Amino acid sequence: MKALNFIFTLLLVSQSFLWGNGSRETSDSIIKEKRENPITIQDSLGRTVVLPEIPQRIIQTGSSAFLINDAIYLFPEASERVVAMSDSNQKRGYFLPILDPEYDKKIILPRTINIEEIMAASPDLLIVKDFLFSKYDKEFKKVGIPVIYLNLESPEAWEADLAILGQIFGNQKRAEELQRLFTEYTMNVLRPLENIDQENKKRNLILYYSEKDGTGAFQVPPLTYIQTRMLKMSGSEPVWSEADLGTKWTKVGFEQIAAWDPDQIFLISYRSPISEVLKIIDESPYWQELRAYKEKEIHPFPMDFHSWDQPDPRWLIGLQWMAYISHQEYYSDLDMDKVAERFFADFYNISEEDYRSKIYPFIEGIK
Repeated sequence: MKALNFIFTLLLVSQSFLWGNGSRETSDSIIKEKRENPITIQDSLGRTVVLPEIPQRIIQTGSSAFLINDAIYLFPEASERVVAMSDSNQKRGYFLPILDPEYDKKIILPRTINIEEIMAASPDLLIVKDFLFSKYDKEFKKVGIPVIYLNLESPEAWEADLAILGQIFGNQKRAEELQRLFTEYTMNVLRPLENIDQENKKRNLILYYSEKDGTGAFQVPPLTYIQTRMLKMSGSEPVWSEADLGTKWTKVGFEQIAAWDPDQIFLISYRSPISEVLKIIDESPYWQELRAYKEKEIHPFPMDFHSWDQPDPRWLIGLQWMAYISHQEYYSDLDMDKVAERFFADFYNISEEDYRSKIYPFIEGIK
């Protein structure tokens, strides 16, 4: 009997050895396949980045975090593969926990890039806003981390960057679906305005209110920014089109605003509650004399966790809202609440129930 047990044990050991070799051979073949089939990506800066395989430990780092994070989470794989990200709160709470049940397990990084903290999370890819290239790329190269830079600042950039994200997540089908949705939402605005006459276009103004050291100021965007692009796409002309305002938001005084005499003003505030900005306007005798104020044509931009004017996917519903405000005659049956509900379903797979309970309570500007 002992001899039989000994023989049986030998057979098990031999079989285990064979299985072990087979498993190792399979693993080796997978590694070889990965090395022979790398992923080549051209990022927003035109840099060619070669990845040995589809990344499994992705980190978003640096400022403008919510723009990239909200783009990343358009892909269902993000929940599993994103291990860390920078804080994306714009003082209105966090959107991503609605999408990701594992969000509380993510590493939340400061918006200032810290290489040691990044390395501690063992990433195989970083996704960073493109304007941070000159400041940080040398540091990334020193530690050998692959980096993809995204732009996300215009409709054209979004189309290209969605294709890049499709490569990163190995989901070209979703990337193509998103590109189709971007086109559809944009055309829902542009198509009704195809035959609008120049004289029927309103002369409108976008103003961003910000405070520094307790002093408030209004600013206008450059002509190249997505806010200005949205205004023009929605059938209006920017009253500041002939001003030389440079490449960044530019402060303007009330005298200049009055001189422009806009038909409508679209008001943006990222940090200060919009109700406080409206109170400042309501209490000013100068603003009370403005034609747009008298005609009740000062319109705060809608927002939920983020304002709908920014180059986040929400710019699509911000665009629809601007067109509706400026040309209601072309969108008489439009229900912005339904537009927003469909948007969050199409882009983030959010159910009607979750939209009503988790997003709608945070929305301002369309109720």
